Amino acid sequence: MSKLALTGARIVDPEGGEPREEVLLLEGGAFVDRLLPGAPLGSDWQRVALDGRALAPGFLDLHFHGGLWDAAPETFAGALERAGQEMLPAGTTGFLATSVAWSRERLGPCVSALAKAIAGQAPGGAACLGLHLEGPWINPQASGALAVDCLRPFAPARDREVLERAGGLLRMVTLAPELPGADALLDELAARDVLAALGHTRAGEEQIDAAVARGLRHVTHLFNAMGPIHHREPGVAGHVLARDALSCDLICDGHHVHPAMVRLAARAARERLVLITDRVDLPGSEPGSDGEPPRLADGTLAGSRLRLDQAIRHAREFAGLDLREAVAASSVRPARLLGLENERGTFRRGARADLAVLDAEGRVAETWLAGRRVWDAAAA
Repeated sequence: MSKLALTGARIVDPEGGEPREEVLLLEGGAFVDRLLPGAPLGSDWQRVALDGRALAPGFLDLHFHGGLWDAAPETFAGALERAGQEMLPAGTTGFLATSVAWSRERLGPCVSALAKAIAGQAPGGAACLGLHLEGPWINPQASGALAVDCLRPFAPARDREVLERAGGLLRMVTLAPELPGADALLDELAARDVLAALGHTRAGEEQIDAAVARGLRHVTHLFNAMGPIHHREPGVAGHVLARDALSCDLICDGHHVHPAMVRLAARAARERLVLITDRVDLPGSEPGSDGEPPRLADGTLAGSRLRLDQAIRHAREFAGLDLREAVAASSVRPARLLGLENERGTFRRGARADLAVLDAEGRVAETWLAGRRVWDAAAA
C-alpha cells in the first residue's frame, strides 16, 4: 500500500492540543507519524493536499439501530452492509449494531443471526464493531419505544445462553440495575469484559452505587427513558451526573434533549460525555434527515434520524463545545469505552487510518478507511 503524506490539514486531535497544521503520515492503512509543515519527506511519499481543512479520526457510534429495528434475521447482513455505506457521508467509520427488545422466543435466534452477520460483514463501509443489547433486561416502567411485553429481569439459568450466542461480539448491554437478577447480569458482563450501561431505568441512588461497585461504567441516552430530574429529587440523570464514575451518552438532535440540558450535561460530564445517534431507519424516513425523529402512534420518540456529524455540530451550537471536544465525544471516548483506543478514534501510531475531513462549516468533505478515501462530497 502506498505511503501517503496528508499535507495542509488542521489536525483535530481528540486526545489534546489545539488544532494545528501538521503533516500526517499513513502507511499500510495505519498512522505512522505526524510532522510539522516543511519537514523533509522522502521521494517515496505520495502527497495529498487537504488545503486547510480539519482532519479528525473517524467517528464511532455506540448506539445505532438503523434498519435492524424491524428487520427479519435473514436480512441482518444486508441491513449492516447498507448501514456501513450510509454512514460514510457522516464521517462515521465504526458502530455498534444495537438490538431492539426482542421477545423471549426470538431473542436467542436474533442474537445468533446478528452475531453471524457481524462476523461475516464485507469490508468497504463503516465497520460494525459488535453488538449492543438494549434490553430485554430493562424496566418496563421506562420502556420508551421498546415493546413492554418483551422486557423482563435477567434469569441466569435461561439468559446466560443468550450471552453465549453473541460470543466475543457482545460489546455493550444496557440494563436496569433495580430489576431482580441485575447483580448476576453485571457479574456476567464483567467476566466477559462487556461494557455495562445504565438505561431504561428508575434506579435510585443506592442501586446506582451498588451497580457501579459491580462494574457499571456507562449511561445510555442520558435523560431519555429514565424519568424527570428535579431539584429536590435528582432522579436517575441527576444522580448520574453527580458521579465521576460514569460516562454518559446523549442524543444531540435538539428533539430528545433540550439544548439547555445538553449544555448542562456537557458542563457536568465534561470528558465523560459521548455523542450517539440512536438512529432508526423506518420505512418513509429520509436517510440523513436532521428533522423530527420517528415516533410511535402514541407520540413516543422512537430513535432519531440523526447522523454523528450533525450531532457534533449540534453539540458545538447547544453546549459551546470547541471542535476538539465535540470530536473527542464521537471518537476516542467511545473507543476507550470499548477498549479500542489504540486502534480507532485516535491518531496514535499504529492505529487504523480512519479519517473524517471537515470543511470550514464542520461538514464532512471526505471519509477515509484504513488510509483509503472511500467517500468524497465533491464527487457525491
